[in-house]
Amino acid sequence: MENQKFNVETETGEIKEAELITVVSIDGKEYAVYMLENDMGSVDILASYVQKDAEGYDVLIDIDNEEDKKKVTEFISDLVS
Repeated sequence: MENQKFNVETETGEIKEAELITVVSIDGKEYAVYMLENDMGSVDILASYVQKDAEGYDVLIDIDNEEDKKKVTEFISDLVS
C-alpha cells in the first residue's frame, strides 16, 4: 500500500507535503498522525483532529484542547520509542 500524501499549510502560511503515518482513535476522537519535512533536513511528527466537512470529506483540524494534545503526544511518543 502506498503511503498517503497530502498538502498542509504551516504556521507561516507555506504549503508543504505531509505523509500520513496513521489514523488513531483515542477516547472517541480521531486523530491523523503525519510527518512533515522541516527546514533542518529531518521530519516533524504532527497530529490533527480528523473531522468530516459538509460534503463528508475528511479534513484536518488543529488540536486546541490541552488534554487531547497530551493524549496524542503520549501516543506519538509510544509510536516512535
